[in-house]
Amino acid sequence: MSDVLRLKEQLHQVSMEAKQAAGGLAGFKLRFTQHSQLVESLIAGTATGIDRDITEILEAAGKAVEQAAEALEIASAGCKNYADQI
Repeated sequence: MSDVLRLKEQLHQVSMEAKQAAGGLAGFKLRFTQHSQLVESLIAGTATGIDRDITEILEAAGKAVEQAAEALEIASAGCKNYADQI
């Protein structure tokens, strides 16, 4: 097998795995958001400094998961497009 064919194969493999990982993260994000919202509703009345901190931490983590899923989708598409062009 030529190096070009091996490269194409690897790019398609990375693309597929990145897409699957992004889908898994999307499912995780949904569950994480549900749990985070419950935590936030349970501590909403107390509003101490640490309560606000945990709310901010949960929001930041949720955004990071969303960004990671988006980055994986972009990587997946980029690898697929490159593999299809070579």
